[in-house]
This record gives sequence, structure tokens and C-alpha cells, in this order.
Amino acid sequence: MSTGPEYTEVEKPLLDQLSGLGWQVIEGSKSDPSVTERESFRGSILEDRLRAALLKINCGPDGAQWLDEARLAEVVSSLTRSELGKLIELNERMTERLLEGVSVSGLPDWDQGRSQRVQFIDFDHPDHNDFLAINQFRVDEPGGQAKKFVAPDVVLFVNGIPLVVIECKSPYIIDPMAEGINQLRRYANQRALGMPEGNEQLFWTNQFVVSTYGDKARVATFTAGPEHFLEWKDAAPLSRDELATHLGKAAAELTGQELLVAGMLSPANLLDIVRHFTLFTEANGRRIKIVARYQQYRAVGRALQRLRTGKTRAEDGESDRRGGLIWHTQGSGKSLTMVFLVRAMRSDPVLRAFKVVIVTDRTDLEKQLSETAKLSGEGVQRTRRTSKLKTIFTEKGPALVFAMIQKYRDTDSAATSETRLAGDDTNESLGVLNTDEAIVILVDEAHRSQTSTLHANLMAALPNAAKIGFTGTPIMREGKKRTDAIFGPFIDKYTIRQAEHDGAVVPIFYEGRTAKGAVAGGSDLDELFEDMFIEHTPEEVEKLKARYATTGAVLEAPKLIAAKAKSILWHYVSTVLPGGFKAQLSATSRLATVRYREELIAARDDLVSQIERLPAHLVRGAADGSLDIDELDRRRQVLVRALPHLGLIRILDFVPVISGSNNDDPTWLQWTDKARQDAVIAEFKRPLGLPGEHTSPVAFLLVRTMLLTGFDAPVEQALYLDRFIQDAELLQAIARVNRTAPGKAAGLLVDYFGVGAHLQKALQAYAPEDAEDGVGALASITDEVPKLRDRHARVVALLAQAGIETFDLDEDIEACVDLLSDDALRARFGVLLKQFLSTLDTVLPRPEALPFVVDGKRFGLIQKIARRRYRDDGLGDFDASLYGEKVRALIDEHVTALDIATKIPPVSITDPDFLAKVKGLTSDKAKASEMEHALRFHIRKNFDEDPARYTKLSERLDEILKTLTGKWDQLSLALEVLLGNATDESSSWRVHEDPLVARFYGLLESEFATGASLPDEVRVDIMHLAENVVVEVIQHAAIVRFWQNPHAQDELRKEIIHALDDRDLFPFSEQASVADRLMELARANQSLITQQVNARGRS
Repeated sequence: MSTGPEYTEVEKPLLDQLSGLGWQVIEGSKSDPSVTERESFRGSILEDRLRAALLKINCGPDGAQWLDEARLAEVVSSLTRSELGKLIELNERMTERLLEGVSVSGLPDWDQGRSQRVQFIDFDHPDHNDFLAINQFRVDEPGGQAKKFVAPDVVLFVNGIPLVVIECKSPYIIDPMAEGINQLRRYANQRALGMPEGNEQLFWTNQFVVSTYGDKARVATFTAGPEHFLEWKDAAPLSRDELATHLGKAAAELTGQELLVAGMLSPANLLDIVRHFTLFTEANGRRIKIVARYQQYRAVGRALQRLRTGKTRAEDGESDRRGGLIWHTQGSGKSLTMVFLVRAMRSDPVLRAFKVVIVTDRTDLEKQLSETAKLSGEGVQRTRRTSKLKTIFTEKGPALVFAMIQKYRDTDSAATSETRLAGDDTNESLGVLNTDEAIVILVDEAHRSQTSTLHANLMAALPNAAKIGFTGTPIMREGKKRTDAIFGPFIDKYTIRQAEHDGAVVPIFYEGRTAKGAVAGGSDLDELFEDMFIEHTPEEVEKLKARYATTGAVLEAPKLIAAKAKSILWHYVSTVLPGGFKAQLSATSRLATVRYREELIAARDDLVSQIERLPAHLVRGAADGSLDIDELDRRRQVLVRALPHLGLIRILDFVPVISGSNNDDPTWLQWTDKARQDAVIAEFKRPLGLPGEHTSPVAFLLVRTMLLTGFDAPVEQALYLDRFIQDAELLQAIARVNRTAPGKAAGLLVDYFGVGAHLQKALQAYAPEDAEDGVGALASITDEVPKLRDRHARVVALLAQAGIETFDLDEDIEACVDLLSDDALRARFGVLLKQFLSTLDTVLPRPEALPFVVDGKRFGLIQKIARRRYRDDGLGDFDASLYGEKVRALIDEHVTALDIATKIPPVSITDPDFLAKVKGLTSDKAKASEMEHALRFHIRKNFDEDPARYTKLSERLDEILKTLTGKWDQLSLALEVLLGNATDESSSWRVHEDPLVARFYGLLESEFATGASLPDEVRVDIMHLAENVVVEVIQHAAIVRFWQNPHAQDELRKEIIHALDDRDLFPFSEQASVADRLMELARANQSLITQQVNARGRS
């Protein structure tokens, strides 16, 4: 058992906490499957436990066991048998079986012989189930894959069924969270590397996965990308203080791991989450699985409690007190919270009888709740018309009702909009339709409909109903009735600040580019304004600016739109496009959106022309790295850095999405037709790229108000505003850019109107206690500059501790790389550098970032060399995924300019250039360091193919280092000799001319060795045994698809045991384990074995 920090500081505390929650804990074994209650390492379900649990929780009408062996085998087989389909499809099927059970034939004298449903888990009585945690749970990979097995640190079983996989990492390695997530994705074969890996069968029944390094732990499902792994920060139903008392520590000392274990993995909470808080949906054209976030789980728990215990209107005498308001910020998943709430209600003994009325304009929400209704055996009643709503409401009993509403506000009029049922022309009074108390009304985006006639009609029609409002914005006040006065007190709050801190959304930065902002490569907007009013005096022009600069007539002016379009495009190409993201532009009118399309296309073509006219020496210098781009003026910097994207820039598209009217220009139909709008929105949501099945060059959606609320497109990073916007619409609009996506560190609100200057005025519609939380994260991008300065200073200080204060010379770089040989220090450097470079990427390409660019390049280079030197993540490459594309491009330019790629030794010592490049390093110490770590990597990489050989190499390396450390010239020479031995593939050193026999001999000798020198006759016997084993391996491997055939592999294992027994070299009790290790060696040498099989076939 490992005693390193990964085990002592992460894995062991986790297992101890699970034990305290009632989990049985078993120490896993990587050599004996019986320790983990299996016959082999191929299966992941503990069938004996499952059978015992099935008998216990599925009793007959008299309380006695009734499942016989045939029925048990049928039920178990439904989870273990091979089925066709992708992992997500299999998991969805298996999860449905876990939730609903499976049917088997009944008994003749019970329920008239009807089929009976057998449950895998007793969700209603958690204590009736079996909870088991196994650490180091080995599962063999299917044959034909590179690794022989995976061994997740902890797997959690309920009734013998694996539901949760946890990966623990040492807190002292570089980016332990990312390492754990990457490993989990490898286990589940989700990295899309082109070759299968891991063991998908372990994830057939998986509900979620956890990556932890103690201080922090994050959770997601196996389909999630790294950006979707989030912390679980609540121990509900326990408070932080209660959890701290239970663990015997102060609340402030609680770790993220302890909170997650308490909040998700207590037996009752885990079953609750599996039953009510996981679901399947479509995202970006693929099926994914979702598990709730902690605020969703907390909000649903509180809402259920309020519904169960709050006073009805009759009990209170005035108002119904069972409802309230759930304020979860935009982008944090509040619509899914509604789904989870309904699912939980449908299994509650009291609340399952409620009629649930959902007021929404989101069809995707209806689809999710239809799936929920299927689980509870009810249908969804959907209506867009008042007449049908009357009929549904008057019916008694439970139901799931959708009142689909439509917002009419994308006209050019600023008049107040109205909310009504989507199929109605007016809001018709409903009258009192149902006085039942077992009704709850769930209102999506409660702030939008709180003052509408429809809302009032619903309240009057169902006067005794409980009401729960869901909103993503703060509470309206002043002239409008407060939202909480309508729905009741808060049930739960989750603000923008909390969501940003959790990583549920990205921060939004404000950048003002109003009429005084310069247009890249063009005139100042002030000059354009003066040109429009050329007949007026300067004093009159200033007055006109103040009075009319933001009125509709001016904002629609073609010259002004042309100037702003050019500015917007240059900003987009230099700031947003490099990361592969897209944008929206909100203009003052529908006419303005159409004009913006024309002018953005013109600006695009002009930009392409300027790029194409760049002098040849600049183009060549950018390509070969000889050009210092930072020395160019800002305009040329943008043009040169846009060169790699020229093909895409040529075809960037900018598409209006606007409402239509009878008097529209006929050419506008392409922008107002619903089918065409749906098609272009689908294109916009695809990744930015050349036209293709999965990518699209639609870079901008041009709107007035459409798509500014309820529109979810993670690929959108920037919102360009060129119209007045306030109140809830402002907060809804800016939230379009806060969705998380790979490589997206922040969203941008780029203001061409002046909203920022009037932000306080726009917030006056909100209660003062909520305004700060509502927009606290909307900060100016210039506010990041002090943070950039501080994070730069921290990196410098880390290196200065070792006396390194300059980073210009090769000797300085090598000193830094040598300093980073310490794993913990290298991890700390990685954390600080990630923070610095991420902030640098946010501020770029603004001039405030320029003083930090040079050090950004140097620090990135230091990390690149250090990661390669110490073989971090195997390949040791610079991990560009940790930083933004703008920073990545800077570092790539720097590496190319210094010709670093040709100077850094390659990863593999078998590369023909390895020694030559090592000799080009600056010192003997650097050469020795490079060779040492290259050898260690080579040994790790190849160990499984020849354990005996690489064990000896490792021991020899340690001996040399122990003897010669500090004598760098001698150490360098000795390591060069050892490198030669490690890469020598001739037969001169082998004990047998057949390399395969030599490898099997080495393993058998190491298994037999007693420490003393072996007699020659024993060596001869071992050699003959190795030859016999190789003959068996070659014969069996000739079977078609042998490595994918577990039965054929079992037959080979039996023959190996027979060979071991015939030679009588190993005691009978050890033969099975020796055979297992020989099988592992065979799997690791599949390539060599296949060569010999093919060679013998040809002969």
C-alpha cells in the first residue's frame, strides 16, 4: 500500500470519512480478484453482493424471499450482459433499469401470475441497501489496448453495483485537479484520442465521477469536459458547523473533499441524487449526462421542505406560505432545478399528488420534464391557449401542465411588452377554476411575468395554489411590485459572485468603447460625428453630441454604423477570434442590425485586403519566427497575428435575427423567417471554423432584443452593445456571455452606447440589498491590470527566492529549470504561472498588458523546458490548454524565434537526435539532469514489456546517481553509457536470441529468485519453461481476435499453469499468481507477439 501524500492526505481521509458515514471499506488488490469479491479482474459488478441485495429488498407479498436462481440470473444479466451501443447509450439504459427495476415472471398464486418488477436499489429505505467502498479497484482493459488494467483510487458500490468512481491526487503535483480529471476521462474512454483506452464497462452504471486532491474536490459525469467539473460546497442537510463538529475540526478548516463527501456520498444523499438529480440531454449535437450542482440540490431540498411544512392560504388566513423565490443567477442551471424539483415531488408520499403548473417559454424544459413524467407514469399536458387551460385546471387530481408563454417585444417600439399564452392574441380572464390546495405553480423567469396580466389570471384561477418563482436577476422594486411580495420569501439564493467563484459561470468584463474611442485603422468617432454636422459650430456640435449621440436616428446613421462596425471587427479579430469564440451585437433597431451586417461584411473585406497587402518580409518573418511582432505598431500587430486565421476571416458571417412585420422590406425575410432563424442559430452554436458538419463561420448574431434572454450558447464570448438597455434586460443580456467553455476565461461586454456610465441608474429598479450581488462581477477589464501586476510579481518572487532575478540568458533559463526539479516547487510555479498567464490573456491585446508580455513569453518557455525535462504528463509538453489562445500564440512565437524547438532534447532517448541535443545544453549538470529524467521516463514507459531488464536498469541508475551526484562531468559520462545500454536492442546482452523468450525468462527468473545466485541447471530449466510458455502464447495468439476474446485468454492461462506444473519450479499455491503475471507480460508484448505470429504464418 502506498504511503505517499496521495494516500495519506487524500485517499485515506476520504475512506475514513466514508466509513464514518456507514460505508464498508475494503482494501483492493491488484493481483487477487477474490479480495474484491470477483472471479477475475474483467468484471466490475460484485455479483454475490448484488444477488444478496436483490433477495433482501425484493420480498414477496408475505415478506418472504421469492426470487429463485433463474430469476436472479435474469436480473443480474440485465446489468452484466454485453449490449450494442455507445457508452452513453448503455449508461442511459442501465440507469433506467436502476431507477425502474426490471420485470421477471411472477408466481402463479401471486397477483394472478403477472410479471413482477424487481428493484436493484431500495430508494425509499436507504438503510436496506449495501454500501461498499473499494480502493485501488483493478479492472482489466479489454484486449488490444495499450494498458493492461485501470485501478481507480476509490469505487463506490451500492448493492454491488458501481455507481461512483473517485480519483485521488497528491496535492503536491502540478495541477492535481486536471490530472485527476484527465485520468477519469481515460478510464471511461472519453478523451477521443482515436484509440480505445480504459474500461467502459466500469461506467455502464456510473452516476458521477469525482476528482480530488483533498483541499478541493470536483464532480461531474463521465461525459463532462474538464470545464464542467465543479465543487460541491454544501453538506446539506447538515450545516457547515454540524459537519465540522462531526469531524472534530473548525468549520473554517473544512476541505472541499470533506464537504463533497458529506453532501453527496452519505448513503441517503447519494440515493437521492441518483434518483432525482441526474438526467440525460442533448448539448452541441451529442448526448450527455448531467448531475446536479450543489445549489440545485440545496434549493430543491429547501423547496420541498417549504411545500411540506408551509401554511396554506386557509391556515395562514391571508396568503399561501408554501412557496417562495429561487434566485439562481443566469447560467447556473435554474431551469434544470425545476426539473429536479418535479422529479423529487413525484416520489414524495404527499407531494406526488400535486398538480404542477409550469409557466415557461422554453421548449427544452418541457422535454426534460416529459422524461420526468415518464418516470412517474404520467403524461404532460401542454397548452398555448386559454380555452384548453381552463379545461385542464378544472380537472381534479395530479397532473403536469405546461403553460407555454410568448414574449412580444422585438419591435422597434420601446413600449412595455406583454406576456401571454403563445397561442392567444389577448389575455383573457380565466376566473376561479380550481380551489384545491394540492397545486403548485412554477414560474420560469419570474421577474419577467410578475406584473403581467397572465400572471394575475393564473393566481386568480388557482387561488389556493402554492407559488414558486425562479429568477436569475435581483428583486424588482419602486414602481413595480417586488417579486418576493408575489411569490413569498426567498427559498434559495445563488448569486453571480458565488457562481463565478465556483466556476459555474465565467466572469464578465466591461469594456467601454463609446463615441470617443478610436477606430482601429480608421478615424476617430468624434471626427465622424463632426463630419455629420459639418455646418454647425464646434460648440453646437458638442451640444448635439450630448443630446443626440445615443438617439435612434444617430445610432442608425450609416456613417456611424460603418465606423463602429470597423472598430467591432478589429476588436473581435484581435480579442475573441483567436480563442475560437463568437459574438452577439445588439443594435438600436431592426434597421440598424441589417446595416450592421452590410458594414461588418465591408469591414471584413477591408481587413482581408490589408492582411493580403502586408509586406513580404513581415509575412516571411511571421512564418519562420524571425519577426518580433511586439516591435510593430498596433495596427500591424493585429494584421500579422491575424495571418494564421486569414482563410477563416475571409468567410466570417454576420447574421441578423429579428422579428418581422407586414411592412418590412422583402429582403428582410431571410432574417425574420422562423425556420431560417432556427437554422442560423444552430450554426452559430457550432464551434467557429470553416463550413462543415461540426463547425461554422457564422461569427456574429445581430439582434435588437431577440436572443438576449434565455439563449444559451457557450461559444459566445462577447456581446457588443449599441443601444440603451436597462433593468432585468441588461442583466439577462450580459449573461449571454457567461457560459463556460473550454479555453474561455471570461465573457466580454463591449459597450458602444454608454451603458456602463448609466449602470447605477439601470440598477435603481432593484432592491439595494440585491443590486451588488446582481452585477458585482461586471467589472471593467482595466480592473484586471492590478491583478496582472500582482500575479506577475508572485512568479518573479518564487524564482527570486533562489537568487534568480533575470531571465534573459540561456544560463538564467537553465537555473530556473534546475530550480524546478523539485516536484512541489514545480507544482507551485505551475499554479502561479497559470494565474498570471490567464490574466494576461484576459487583458491582451490592450496596451496595459504590454509590459508583461516579455516575461509571459519567458516564463512560458521556462515551463515548457521544465515540463519536457522532467517528463510531466509523460510527454512533458507545454500545456496550452491551461491558458488562452492569445498567450499561447505569444509563447509559440517566442519558442520559434529562439529556435527552441530544435534545441530542446526530444522526449524519447531512442530518438536519433537525443544525445546530440543533450550535448548542446549549457552545462554538465544540465546534461546529467536531462539524461537522468529521460532514462527514468524510458524505464517507466517500457517497464511492463520487460520488467526484469528495466528493474536492473533502474537499480543501476540509482546506483550511479548515488555515487556521482555533484560530480557532473563524471555523472554525465556514466549516464551516457547507461543510455547506450538502455537503447541497445541487439542480442549481445540477451540471455536468448528470441527477445520474447528473453523477456519471459527474465520475469520467471525474478519470480523464482531467492536472493542467492541460481545454479546453472535451474537457469536451464527456467529457460526451457520460458520457451514452452512462448510457444503456447504464439499458438493461442494466432486465434482470430485473440486479444478481444476473454475465453481464449483463459484457455492460454490454463496451458501456462500446466506448463508451470510440469516443470515443478514453483509451488502449486503460487502457480496461478505466476500465470497471471505471465499473462500480463503477454498483453504488454502484443505487438511483438503479433509480429511473430505473422512471421510464422508466412513461413
